[in-house]
Amino acid sequence: MKYQRLIQWAFLALFLILMVAGRIQIWMAVFFVSLIGALFFSRFYCGWICPINTIMEKQGRWFRQQKKIRRPVPVWAKHPTLRYGILLIFLGLMVAALRFGLKLPVLPALTILGVLFSLFFVPEFWHRYLCPYGALQQIPAKLARKKWQVHSEDCISCGLCIKVCPAEAVTIPVKSGPAVISTKDCLDCTACARVCPQKCIQYR
Repeated sequence: MKYQRLIQWAFLALFLILMVAGRIQIWMAVFFVSLIGALFFSRFYCGWICPINTIMEKQGRWFRQQKKIRRPVPVWAKHPTLRYGILLIFLGLMVAALRFGLKLPVLPALTILGVLFSLFFVPEFWHRYLCPYGALQQIPAKLARKKWQVHSEDCISCGLCIKVCPAEAVTIPVKSGPAVISTKDCLDCTACARVCPQKCIQYR
């Protein structure tokens, strides 16, 4: 967590350089390597590398400072058809680009969309229900060896972790019981660990 911001901004700079240089395929290689890495370290790409998340976190801090409230996730968006429909379109575009040698600005377009959505809606809308990269990351993350977990004996069910989670990955399934983190939905952003008064959320 100590160097997280530095790492995020370094990867954002790399992403912008590759985009300007027209070498965005190198970034796609970074993403596909992170899919394999998610089997061991869960969704570290989302919380530490993804340029969309880095920009959205900066937006979120500004909204909190200005005490502005964004719209919640629409009820209709929570149906899995939306997320997996977007994922299928995304995969279709990627296959078409590889098959026919097309240079489709898919990643830059997704970055712009993510930033625009975050101007009006809470980040959960993008991270949990719209982002195709996140949908792909969920698959290997289910089997991750290392992940963020709540030490249930120390949890006081204060709910602070739920309030700061940008992906609706933290819940308290039992009234007054300990919080639980969904590994496949967790972005590895460390937000919950930073606010936990008991320091009982650990990466292990």
